[in-house]
Amino acid sequence: MRKKLSILIFLSLVCLIGWILYSTGQEHTLIVNNNYKNKDMSTNIVIKISGEKDKKVGKNKKAVFDLKGVTHKFSILVNEKQIDGVVNFKMNKSGELDVEKFLNNEENWLKTINQY
Repeated sequence: MRKKLSILIFLSLVCLIGWILYSTGQEHTLIVNNNYKNKDMSTNIVIKISGEKDKKVGKNKKAVFDLKGVTHKFSILVNEKQIDGVVNFKMNKSGELDVEKFLNNEENWLKTINQY
């Protein structure tokens, strides 16, 4: 009986550790959409995400980031002004960041996309 209990506890711990590693290490895709409704107002931006290389995104262009983890801090540098933000991903979700809505402080600046 003691041996079965030890095996059960060991397997439970392995499953728990596996679930923690799966949920924190899952890869998400973030699409940065620099398209504006008025195409003439679009400007070049630089986006900085923790743990990633800085990317320049041209006028009316998109950039793609493959991120690991749940929460990511980012900064957008536009016209020598830096604006910070945070993206939180749920399990099996990715997102599309609309730069125009983010800079205008609108509520729905992150569109959630199903990953699978």
